[in-house]
Amino acid sequence: MRPSEEMHRIRLSIPSQKLINKTALFNSLKRAFQLYQSIWKIHFTQFHNLLEMKKVLLASLFLVISSLGFAQQKQYVILMKESFESPLGKGRMENSNRERMEKDNSPARAQKLQKVQAFADQKGVKSIPGRQFVDAMVGFVAELTEGEALTLMESPEVEGVFPDFKMQTRPRMQTRPRMQGESVTGEDFYDPAIKASCAVGLMGGPQDNSGKKEVIWIVDSGIDAKHPDLNVTKSNRLATSFVLEETNPFEDLAGHGTHCAGLAAGTGRGNPGVRGMSAGAELIPVKVLDRNGEGTWSQLLMALDHIEKFGRTGDVVLMSLGEYGIQGCSDSNPALIGAIQDLASKGLFIVMSAGNDSGESSQNLPGCIEGPNIFTVGSYDFDCSGFTGFSATGNLGTPAVDFVAPGENVFSAYPGARYMVASGTSMSAALVAGLIHSLGTVPNSLRQESHQGITYSFAGR
Repeated sequence: MRPSEEMHRIRLSIPSQKLINKTALFNSLKRAFQLYQSIWKIHFTQFHNLLEMKKVLLASLFLVISSLGFAQQKQYVILMKESFESPLGKGRMENSNRERMEKDNSPARAQKLQKVQAFADQKGVKSIPGRQFVDAMVGFVAELTEGEALTLMESPEVEGVFPDFKMQTRPRMQTRPRMQGESVTGEDFYDPAIKASCAVGLMGGPQDNSGKKEVIWIVDSGIDAKHPDLNVTKSNRLATSFVLEETNPFEDLAGHGTHCAGLAAGTGRGNPGVRGMSAGAELIPVKVLDRNGEGTWSQLLMALDHIEKFGRTGDVVLMSLGEYGIQGCSDSNPALIGAIQDLASKGLFIVMSAGNDSGESSQNLPGCIEGPNIFTVGSYDFDCSGFTGFSATGNLGTPAVDFVAPGENVFSAYPGARYMVASGTSMSAALVAGLIHSLGTVPNSLRQESHQGITYSFAGR
C-alpha cells in the first residue's frame, strides 16, 4: 500500500460526527498514531529525501489537530432548578444602605456559590471564574463541547443549558464629537433655554433629581465618569465591568453608555451642557459592551445578577442593547427573562430599547420581554417644534413597544468632555428611563398616534 492510500484510510477512521466524547476521541487518536507509526516503519526506506518525509509528518499532524475540532468547546449558560438551590434574592436580608445589604447577604451568597461550584466540579465541568450567579437566578457559565452540554441537560438538577451568543448596540452616529465651548447649530436640535436636546423639552423638560436616593443603572459600554455633565457614583462596588478586556466601568471606549447617561440624567454643568429628564440623578455604570459595542448574553445576565445584590425599589435599569431576529423571543432565554422579571417584581423599573432593524420589536431580545414595571421604547423623528414622523429604522409593533420617544438626531454627552448627536431607539429608551426615574412611576401619555394600524403612546410628564 502506498503512503498516500494509508493516510486516506487514517482520515476516514476518525469519527466524522459533530459530537464526540473524550473516550471516542482518545481511541481515534490512538489508532491514528499507531497507523502513523506503521507508516514510518514500513515505508521508511521508500523516503528518498528529507523534504518528502517532512510533508508526510506535517500531513499527519494536521489530521490529528483537525480531529480535535470535533470536540471544540463553546460558551454556555447553565441554569439550575430551584429545587437544587433557590436564588438569594428570594429571601435576602434588606437594608436601606446598598453596600451594607450586599455585605449582610455575603455569607449566604458564598454558600450558594460553593454549591454551584461543587456541582460543576462533580460533573467535570470547568466553570469560568467569576461567572457564577446566585442572586437573581442560580447557575454558571462554562466552556463545553456539545456533547458535554447534552450530558448536563440530562442532569435532574439542571433547568437548561443555553448557548451564549453576542449582543450589541447599533446607534446611528450623525455628527463628529463637539468639544467643550464649541457652538451648537440648528441641526443639533438643541434648546439653550433648558440646556438640553429639544427631545427633552418635548417630553416635558428636565427636572432636578440630584437628591433622590433611587439611582439609574446604565447597563451599557460604561460611562465617562469625568464628564462634567454626569453625576456618576464613586463606588467601585456598585459600578462594575463584566468585559474582561475592559475592566474599568468609569471609562467608555464606545461612547454609547455616556450618551445615554446624558439623556437620562445630564446635569447641564458643561459648556454648552446637557440636562437629562432626571437631571443630576446618580448614575451607576455596569459595563457589558466593549469598545465595539459588542458583548454576550452571559455578561448581561451577570450584570442583572449584580444589580440584584444592590438594587432597591424605585431604581431604574436601562438596557439600550440587544439582538434582533430571535424567533419565539419572549420565551427564548429563560435565565435572562427570569432575571429581568425578578428585578421588576422587587419594584425596579426596567427600560429597554426596541432596536433599530426596521422590523418587529417582538423579535428583539431583551426588548421583547414583558411584564409589570418592564418597558420597551420605540422611536420617532422630531425637530424643536415637535413630532415629524415615526422612525424609518426603529423597530415597532405590538405588544412589545410600550411607549415611543424622540430618537433621531439627539444631542447628548460624549466621552472626553465632549458632545455628539446620535440616533436610535437607544436614545429614546434613555429619555424614558430618566423620565420614569423623575416621576417615580409609569410615564404619562402626552398623545397617541397610529402607524400601520397600531396606536402608540408618546411618553412624557
